[in-house]
Amino acid sequence: MDVLCLQIAYALNVLILTPVLVSMCSDVNAPIRALQGTIENSEGLRLLVASLWSAILLLSLAGFFWPTLFLPVLMLQVIYKSLFLLTYCFPKLRAGKVENVPIGLSVSFLLIVLTYPIAIFYGFTAH
Repeated sequence: MDVLCLQIAYALNVLILTPVLVSMCSDVNAPIRALQGTIENSEGLRLLVASLWSAILLLSLAGFFWPTLFLPVLMLQVIYKSLFLLTYCFPKLRAGKVENVPIGLSVSFLLIVLTYPIAIFYGFTAH
């Protein structure tokens, strides 16, 4: 069960990130679909986010086969997604600027922040 929880998290990373990265690479001059047009697009931002998410995808593929070795990838996701929610999304929502918040992305981040710590806990207790 413990390894299965981790493998599910890694598989979800791959399933979520693959179409997102395809759209980021194919819509070069269009708004970033993953950000739902709420954050201004620039080549630098696109490449920065795509690089981070590509690294997470590749490490998640490896994590599927070596689940406990790649636990830091899941921890990184919980930390950076928590920070994004706390420093960008929640303040915008509190200020009534819902149109500036990528709702789909925010919901997926929130689900990861709430569920991945469970997988991480079970991963640490695996022997």
